[in-house]
Amino acid sequence: MGRPSNPDLTLPWKINMPATLAGKVEYLLWDAIHNKPRYGARNKLIVALLESWLSEQETGAKTPVPTLADLKQPS
Repeated sequence: MGRPSNPDLTLPWKINMPATLAGKVEYLLWDAIHNKPRYGARNKLIVALLESWLSEQETGAKTPVPTLADLKQPS
């Protein structure tokens, strides 16, 4: 099964972050069956956090921070 088409253009970003922070995130996104982080989970987390932050900047209202349950892939 192929990936669903994305109606929005994508832009790759390269960022540097502390290895301990990256390791903690990878650990929480880990898929024990495939022995690696869940496919696309890092991207979903970063996009959700940036959308939440952007919404706060635009409206001034706090929005809920996404949880790992929000990032789980549908079965």
